[in-house]
Amino acid sequence: MALNMRTSQAGLNVIKAFEGFRGRSELLPNGRWIIGYGHLRRAKEGVRVNESEAEAILREYDLPPIERFVMRCVLAPTTQNEFDALVSLAFNIGPKGFASSDVVASMNGGNRLDAAQAFDAWRRAKIGGRVQIVDALVRRRAAEKALFLNASGRLPIASSRLYRAMHDSEAQPVLPPPPREILVEHTPSPARQLEAPLEDTASETETVEETPKSATQAAAESVRQQMIRILGENGDKVSPPPPSTDGATPEEITAAISELAGETASNPVQKSVWPHHEDLPLPPEMDAPEQVVIDNGEMLAPITDGDVIDDLESVEISPESITRAVEINQAFEIEAQRGSFLAALPFGILALIGSALGGYGIASQFGLIQSGRTVENTLAVYMPPFLILLGVSLFMVMAYYFIRTLTTDD
Repeated sequence: MALNMRTSQAGLNVIKAFEGFRGRSELLPNGRWIIGYGHLRRAKEGVRVNESEAEAILREYDLPPIERFVMRCVLAPTTQNEFDALVSLAFNIGPKGFASSDVVASMNGGNRLDAAQAFDAWRRAKIGGRVQIVDALVRRRAAEKALFLNASGRLPIASSRLYRAMHDSEAQPVLPPPPREILVEHTPSPARQLEAPLEDTASETETVEETPKSATQAAAESVRQQMIRILGENGDKVSPPPPSTDGATPEEITAAISELAGETASNPVQKSVWPHHEDLPLPPEMDAPEQVVIDNGEMLAPITDGDVIDDLESVEISPESITRAVEINQAFEIEAQRGSFLAALPFGILALIGSALGGYGIASQFGLIQSGRTVENTLAVYMPPFLILLGVSLFMVMAYYFIRTLTTDD
């Protein structure tokens, strides 16, 4: 079991890379605000943070509840890289999906390679009303799997001289089994055997279709298969992974365990099979993290209780809210562009002055500007080259800062 573990800098880098940095709060289509590296809980309109503040909010405010939840779910010993990858996965898919995933089941069963393979089951998202594989999720799962498998020491050799890779047919999606038919054998009673002729006493067979299972029975079968997968049939053999239990509700699973245990209606099972705060003791308290202060003076106190933040709830949104969010974000962009232009204006003026000095020096050097006087001292000889050098240098430096100020997103 992972105890008193925190996400390392390698895990933070993976989360930061795929969450993306937002220096100011932005309105999402569902009406919520987001800021920093995927922070939603305390984000609101008009808040600004820099990268160091956003990393502090992620490390000391958003990740500790996820880290404690991962430590409750994963009962097997974990390395730092494995813990970092599991925290990144849980932060992305939410506590409910993480607790019921094959990644946790395989880790608790001691099958780390199966756990790494199970990361690829979370690459789809609902976009435009259609569930599809998302490029960003494919890349994030690949980075998390690479971090999960990054063991210390020498890397294992997988040379083509030793292993010739073959297509893994078991990695294909498992289709539901076709409807089965059950053969029920009827044996006549002794009295019927005496009365009937000898050729009629042979056993009769007829085909009967299997009756469909109820939701409680299906959930009970799923729970039983998952327990066999983790513990084994006789303690030494683990069966292949059954279909996912993501679709079963906690009430159905509770009723399923009651049915498996033979509980009556007067003595039902009260606890869910998923790890909750009352199921496992809290890990020892870690050092109190530092408090984070953002630009507007508001202090974000780190969460110290056992509540799990689940910001991945599906929310129904209306077209009006989407239009309003787009309009607000466009207004933010216009304001930012106006501020960038005003900040870059002094550099533009200095660049124009430099170009004027350089142009005057070039014109004087090549005799395009005649003063009507004979050169009498050395200062007048070296003045045009000096003006050319000064003007070109001033123009190039100020033009660089002018373009940089316009293109930098503050």
